[in-house]
Amino acid sequence: MSPYKIKHTGFYDKSFQETDTENYILTVSIGSRSVVFNLYDPENRKFIGFETFSSDELEKTSTIAGQLDFLLKKRPWLNSSFYHINLIFNNDLSTLIPQPLFDEKEKAAYLRFNQPGQKNNSVECNIMKNMQLANVYFMPVRVINKAIEIWPEVKFYHYSSVLIESLGINFKNKTENQTLFVNLRDEVFDVVNFKEGKLNFYNSFRFKAVEDFIYFMLAAIEQLQLNPEEARIVLSGNMDKSDEKYEMVYRYIRHFEFIERNETFHYSYVMEELNFAKYYVEFNVILCE
Repeated sequence: MSPYKIKHTGFYDKSFQETDTENYILTVSIGSRSVVFNLYDPENRKFIGFETFSSDELEKTSTIAGQLDFLLKKRPWLNSSFYHINLIFNNDLSTLIPQPLFDEKEKAAYLRFNQPGQKNNSVECNIMKNMQLANVYFMPVRVINKAIEIWPEVKFYHYSSVLIESLGINFKNKTENQTLFVNLRDEVFDVVNFKEGKLNFYNSFRFKAVEDFIYFMLAAIEQLQLNPEEARIVLSGNMDKSDEKYEMVYRYIRHFEFIERNETFHYSYVMEELNFAKYYVEFNVILCE
């Protein structure tokens, strides 16, 4: 990560101790523009630490592994033993396969059918047992090797794996078919819809102009044959009320809301002002373990 134009946010509960890392679950999320991590105390079911470092400058995929080096320089105690370590990788190079049809030996063929070939990338897979799906994705070899060098027991997840499975768990029997989950990333947004408790639709859309964003969202509503007057949009990810994309949602969508934090967990009082909808995936990966 570039040492310039770094934006930083951090919160730590008074109970946090750098020497007690083996009692915490560490989740690290990396993408082209940011690195995020949080700490969870499983004994007390409580999140006790959170930090994010981000850069406005788009980083090349080949430099993403360097973000882990950057993180260790900032927080050397992260190079320690933890109770469990999750690493979430954020890109849009993934493909879903129904688990009954999935063959581990053919995972590369599945992925390359829908995604262009990627040099210096490994083909990885997450099995979403609750969804009966396999998610196959590209992940840079340098990122994998660097993460394993730091945390030999690290478990890898694709961003979309956590998004889909955690939504399926958190909202099982709590949503109607008219509910559409819309999750914003940097220049990509995800659309998720469940029907009768099962994944009915998932797609990610790359966009640049805000008009493209609302166009693809409305196209998804039409494709799913949802009633625009009744459809309920649940927002998460990189959006707030000051965002142009929010203004578009406000203009074109009748029923919408931001996703709420998962109240099955506890959170330190120091995080009360944190935008949990923005970091929904990072705070719900524990459900996928």
